[in-house]
Order: sequence, then C-alpha cells, then structure tokens
Amino acid sequence: MRICISFVLFIGTGVLSSRVLAQYLPQLPDKKLVVMNLAAHPDDEDGQTMAYYRYAKNAVVYSIIYTRGEGGQNEIGPELYEELGALRTQETERAARIIGTKVYFLNYPDFGFSKFAKEAFEKWGGKESVIARIVYMVRKLKPDVMFTNHDTVTVGSNRQHGQHQAVGISALAAFRLAADPTYHPEQLKEPGVSLWQPKRFFWRNWMATSGEVQIAVSDPYKNDLTYQQVALDALKEHASQGMDFFAGRRSFPRYTFFRLIDKTTNAALHPTDLAGNLETTARKADLSYYLDAGNYFSPINVTLVNRPSGIVTQGDKVVIKVPGNAATTLKIWMDGVPISLQKEDKHLLSFQVPKAAKPSFPKITYQYGRFSNAPVFTYAVIRQNRIEAAGYLPLEIAPALYLDPVQPVLRIHGGENTFTFTGQSFDPSVSRFQATFTFKTEALNATKVHHAIETTKEGGIKLQISFVAPKDLPDADYPYVVTLEGVGSRKGTAKRSGTMRVLEPLVMPGLHVGVIKSYDDTLPMALKELGVSYRILDSLDLAEKKFSGIQTIVVDIRAYFVRKDLRIYNQHLLDWVKAGGTLIVQYQKTFEWNAGETDPLDPSKKNPETSFAPYSIRLGMRDRVTYEDAPVTVLQPKHILLREPNLITEEDWEGWIQERGLYFPSQYDPAYTELFEMADPNEKPQRGSTLLATYGKGKYLFTALSWYRQLQAFHPGAFRLFANMISLPFTQEE
Repeated sequence: MRICISFVLFIGTGVLSSRVLAQYLPQLPDKKLVVMNLAAHPDDEDGQTMAYYRYAKNAVVYSIIYTRGEGGQNEIGPELYEELGALRTQETERAARIIGTKVYFLNYPDFGFSKFAKEAFEKWGGKESVIARIVYMVRKLKPDVMFTNHDTVTVGSNRQHGQHQAVGISALAAFRLAADPTYHPEQLKEPGVSLWQPKRFFWRNWMATSGEVQIAVSDPYKNDLTYQQVALDALKEHASQGMDFFAGRRSFPRYTFFRLIDKTTNAALHPTDLAGNLETTARKADLSYYLDAGNYFSPINVTLVNRPSGIVTQGDKVVIKVPGNAATTLKIWMDGVPISLQKEDKHLLSFQVPKAAKPSFPKITYQYGRFSNAPVFTYAVIRQNRIEAAGYLPLEIAPALYLDPVQPVLRIHGGENTFTFTGQSFDPSVSRFQATFTFKTEALNATKVHHAIETTKEGGIKLQISFVAPKDLPDADYPYVVTLEGVGSRKGTAKRSGTMRVLEPLVMPGLHVGVIKSYDDTLPMALKELGVSYRILDSLDLAEKKFSGIQTIVVDIRAYFVRKDLRIYNQHLLDWVKAGGTLIVQYQKTFEWNAGETDPLDPSKKNPETSFAPYSIRLGMRDRVTYEDAPVTVLQPKHILLREPNLITEEDWEGWIQERGLYFPSQYDPAYTELFEMADPNEKPQRGSTLLATYGKGKYLFTALSWYRQLQAFHPGAFRLFANMISLPFTQEE
C-alpha cells in the first residue's frame, strides 16, 4: 500500500515552541554542547558516538533521519512500504530512548536502494529543497558539531547508497549556509529559528582503523557497561532490519574514527573529542528534548477520565484527573500551542481539542505529516515559575472515521467479486454507517453491487463490497473510490481510492508447486491468485525428501538466512532437481549465500565451500539494477520461458515497482544460460539477474529480480513471467 505524502519545508508540527515556554526555559538545565548526527534511514545513525556524547559529555544529542525506511526489506514479517515505515519508526524511537537522543524524521520517501545522489535529490523534491530543510534544522537546533556516516562525495567504485550520498552532500551544504543571512531569510521569522554557524563537520569512516579524531566508545559508562554496548542494545531494536540478530554477532572496533570535512573555527582539533577545544555557549534545549532524551523531569499520574482508550477526535472534550493540588498549577500544550484548561473540581481538569487539530493516529497515515514522533500533548506542573514535573499525555488525535489504506491494486475477475475493507470509528457518537463504491470506468458496468457493514464494540468496522463484473471484461485497470460515512452527532467521512485490475495469466494444468517460505507471504498469495495447487514445505519435508507430486519448488526470498533446515538439507533439493524437478530460487544476500562466508546462523561455522546451487553462483553486493524502468534486453527471445504459456513482450517490463532486482550473481558457471540484460544509467550491463541451467533431468533457475514487490502489486508482466517460470516442467523444449 502506498500513501501520497506532501512535503513541507518547515518543522512547526511536533516541535514544542520555545516561544511558548520561554518564561520557563530558565529553569531547564543548562547545556553547553549540542551535537547533531544525520542519517538517511533508521539504523544508519551513529549510535556509538551519540551514546558517548550523551552520557560521557552530557551533551544535547539530536538524530536527524531523512526517511522512515519504508523502501527497505523486512526481515521479520510481511509489512512493506508505509506499514514498514511505521514499524521502523517505532524501532528507531525505542533505540533513541536507550541512547538518550531526540529524533527528528524529515519524511523524505525511501524508494529503495539507489546508486546515485542525483536520483535521491530528484525524488526528494530537488537538491536545493533538501539543503534548505537541513539549514532550517541547523538554525532551529543549533548544533556545535555535525557528523554523519555518509560520504560527501559521489565518486569511486565503493561509493555509498545514493540516498546516503544525498545526506552527506546536503548536510555539508547546510553546514556552510546556515549562517548566511541571504539564504532563505523567511525561515528566520519563526520563533526559535535564527542564524547559526556550527563549528565542525565530520565524516565517520566506517572502514578506517585510524582518523583525525577517534572516540573511545568502548570506554566504560557505568557498571562496566560501555558506550558501545549501550549503542548495541539500541541497535537490537531494529529487528525489521535483522539487527537484533547481527548486533550480538558482529565485532566492533574500540573507537569510532572521524575525518574533519569542514570547520569555521581556528580552535585546535582534539584527537579524542569532536568538540575538543571549542568554546560553546550555554543554551536551553526544547522541553521535548528533556522529556525524550534527558529524563530530567518525573511525570505525574495523569488519568484520562473520559477517554481511557487514549484516542480523541477534533472537537472532543477531554477530562483528566491529576493528583494533589497539581490541578492549580498544571499547564498543557498541543504541538507547542497552549491549551485553555477548565477546572471541573479539585482534581479534574478539562480541555477542548481544537476542531482544526492535525491527526496523529493511525501512524501508518499520519506520522508522515509530523517531524517528531513525540506525543501531541505536553504538560508541566509549574510552581513559582519552575517546572517541577513534566511529561506527555497519553493521547493521540484521530479522525472521526478512518479507512485503512487499501492495496494499490485489487484483482478482479469476470463474474462475482468480493472485497473487504477495514476501518475504525473513533467518534462514539456515531450510531450507524453507510458506504458507497464508485466505479470510475463506464466499461466496467458492474451489476449487483452490495455493501455489508459489520462493527465491533471497540469501533472496528468491516466493510464488504461485492459485485458482478462482465464475463468478457478485457485485461485492464479500472479505478474505483470507496467512501464510508458515519451518521451521528458529528458526521465523519473516510474515503480511499484505488485500482482494480483484470489479470488472467495462463498456467499449465495439473501443476503442483512446493514453497520453501521465509518471512514473506507473497508466494502463497500469488499462487492462490493464479489458481495453482501448492504446499508449504516444512523441515520434515526437506529432511525426508517429501516432494512427491510436486513439479516445481520455489525458494522464497532470504530463505537461506531464515531457514536453517534449508541450509542443512539443500542437497536433498539438488538431488530432486537431478531426478527431474524444477527448482526456482529467488534473491538471497551475499553473506547468507556465498561459499566460504561466515554462516549467518552460526558464527562458528562457514557457508559450504561449494555453492548452494548445482553449479557455482557467487552474488555481488552492488550487482543490482535500482532503476525500476531500466531497459531490459531479452537475450534468449525464442526461449520457451518467454513464450509458454504466456507470450512475454516489451510491455511486460513496464511499470515495475521500486527496482528491477538486487544481489545479482556477479560470478557464475558457464553452465547457466543468461536470459536478460539490464543496467542502471552509465553502468555496464548486468546479465546475471536470471540464470537457468539443466541439472541431470531437471531445471535450476536462480532469479534475483524483485518478484515479491511486483507480485504484491499485481504487476501483469511479472505475473505472466512468474507463471511461465513455475510452468517450466510442462513447457520443456522439444
């Protein structure tokens, strides 16, 4: 599912206004050093160095993350895109609480692996726009030192991920421009935003064993706990990226090494301190920093009297109960703006949620409109002009009625079709619901359109839409809009639009497929949509070679990482191929596949010295095609795989999602037939994306194209070619 996100330059939402709290800031702790780390994606942040400065130097530490990681891979479940972004945001927030940092997300789209900064800047609204946003962050947060793991140059064979490059380039440019009064002077009109010149900009070189500055992150913090161990505990929170597994299995150097890229001070560089010999001024961080990263203020026990769920809607009245005499000294802010409080009795206060309040929940939709994931409502107990206690109210603002984001494409057939949409009513005054399902194409001419709505006591909504489509409906896309309305004291409306697709690939009759599943659910879904009989193969099947009645087995993405049984019994699969079976292996990563690498499931062992494939295949780290529209040349146009049961044409390669493929074989035995050639701009052609070999009486197909993304999106060409691949046992060349 994809959500359209509009980007704004400035950060007002989610940052507690320093103007509003100016009268209380003198009571906040003084901070003389502010450091800022900038990273492209969740888990790219330099946790070790941030932990050192937070705890060893008692500095204010900000983590600026450009994306929410929604374009990456998910190693713990099926969530992708915005669902994955919401998951990774939560992981990042938990990690930040361990390190003691305040996180800001800039909400640039993560569109997957890229090789070029130019592509990142294009998809992020332009290089100038990105630089301006970082300048704003520097002027707002006022760091003395900026540092990043991401290189500031884009040349060389080992250049970083294109989105990483864009971070390095834009961060360095912002370092140089933040004090320029002629650069975006309109930013300076916002309270708390003023010209600011950081003093040093560093690049952390991950591969170095020495540097101009080295930080002793392995020094003890307390109770023999090192700053590095604090950071590793935080890194484990990034489970969707496999870091809970790898953090405890990797060895890390005792120091982090830095190269000075630019400076605006004559102070001598200190060999063990990024801020060494700098003169810093006493400053006050925002209250949200002290709540998120500092733990300087203890909360009080605030009870939500009339909203125990913690969800409110625009215009709601909220009643809270506070202990002791706090009701007379409590103040509340919503996104930094003071809220007027009414006293109900000695311990009860109430306030009205503004009708124009910006929703913050559900996160999958509304987090992308906020730059800080701190809760919306902040409170403080203030006596004698001093903050005695502070915290966040456990409240989220939701729309009165919400429909979950729908899949980008729903598959329909001629005849009866039924789809289920889910949603939530957050307004208890709503007594009933009504729905409409609108077809935007006259050619669809559907009949017997029926709506059925079920609700739960908790406000959950299940909307079932059924209709009959014409039998002769041609393969095409048919737009639709689903609208849900709630009828009550306040009328809420939720609307989602999408595409229905008629897609009828051919598969050979009598086909039975085995699936060696990893953590992804795409293969069973695709086979079900194709009407193919399939069986999920478990460890016993692999151990006892229970492959009877199966013609094709498909190995899921990353299965050689998550399936220890597959690694153990791989030879049983090869024996089955040799006897006449067809085995299809989807993309795997280098460390889990390449011969001689450390076994990812047992660091004391190595991957087999012989390939998991029948003939040698070695995967490359950067051998991939990241442009989803990169031209594809079919090297074997007359091959049966391109002709039966579906004829594959140039149109089948149009409209792919995010990328062509990843971790292509860089070296492989000549026994394999290369089927396709493709390349990113200005790079040499890649021929290893899909390799086919005869092994004994059977066929072995290794394909590193991103099938899981295409099949999830019901891409017509990908479905047709996938149907041809699994049908190979019935379409052998004569």
